[in-house]
Amino acid sequence: MEKYYINENWEPISVTIPRPYGFKVVEEISNKPVSEWKGKDKGRYAVYLLRKVGIDHFTVIDKISTICKMKPSYIGIKDTNAVTEQIIYFTSKPEINEYRNDKFELIFLGFSDEKFNHTGNMFEIELVSDNNRELERRLSVMSNTKYLFAYIGYQRFGTIRPNTHIVGKYLLLRDWCESIRWLAGRPFESENDKVKEARLAYEKGDYEKAIQLFPKKFRDEREVIKALAKGEDCLSALKKVKTPLRFFVEAYQSYLFNKYLSLVADNLRGRESDDVFLTIPKKFTEPLDPIIRQIAIEEGILGYSFHIPEIKVNLKDLRRRAFMRLRNVRVETKSETKKISFSLDRGMYATLVIREISRADPRSFT
Repeated sequence: MEKYYINENWEPISVTIPRPYGFKVVEEISNKPVSEWKGKDKGRYAVYLLRKVGIDHFTVIDKISTICKMKPSYIGIKDTNAVTEQIIYFTSKPEINEYRNDKFELIFLGFSDEKFNHTGNMFEIELVSDNNRELERRLSVMSNTKYLFAYIGYQRFGTIRPNTHIVGKYLLLRDWCESIRWLAGRPFESENDKVKEARLAYEKGDYEKAIQLFPKKFRDEREVIKALAKGEDCLSALKKVKTPLRFFVEAYQSYLFNKYLSLVADNLRGRESDDVFLTIPKKFTEPLDPIIRQIAIEEGILGYSFHIPEIKVNLKDLRRRAFMRLRNVRVETKSETKKISFSLDRGMYATLVIREISRADPRSFT
């Protein structure tokens, strides 16, 4: 169970975010918003500003690759159900300078010879609650809070369907068919009826019906089921998945980090700084830290490794700060809709701030 940092006996309160427009994320380059970055007339990289609204990272990168006829590089993966601004870059200049549709826009910013000093992200979040007085009180406490526990955010594991880490666990265990079952089957109550019916059809072995029922945006499910329908084995079918399989394995590594941090959180109080780190090892072989050994035994992964050559995944140790530092915290409480804005270092999750304030199920605001 993930621990809260603020030591208050707060009861859960209803807090929602009017997404996507109530959740804004702006990438920071050298502690400045990305929109202020200025390019050169010539350079090694052609740099674009990407603004997107309510579209997931991998979908927008695929679309940009098609439009620009080459695949861009990027610094970080931004939230799906949000308004976001970030840099993407190419090793040669695409023909287009600008592109717009209803989901995203690209604007050419110039060239750069160097990689970018990505210091973090700036957030502006609107909060709606049926208990504004209590929300204001908690926002006041948060405005004076310097650190929180640096859990990896709920959205890393999926929002409507929080199971990317389970898919990743079975990839680690090399149980390819069970990975597919968690990817394409096992319907969640939070999913709509058509999608649940598609997943049940897959579980019954009716692959054609499942493919017909899954909407086109469910690319991973459709591709893996198409491969199975052609008689391919589970490992071959997994290789048809559009999302990089590394993404799922990294999600499981993130889940293990959260579990580790939860177990040691109370012992870390009083040591708040940017210099306290926890490490999830690449290999779960002896000798191991006693708590890591306990986790590995509970998870059934003792003796396993994040080197999975069958799917070309080879993760390093995950070494991550135990605390995340809040910078430039500001709150606005005059109107009915409250706002909080702040900056976080790279790799830290804004939804942890809302979780700390609301003490509610992250699915209600993620």
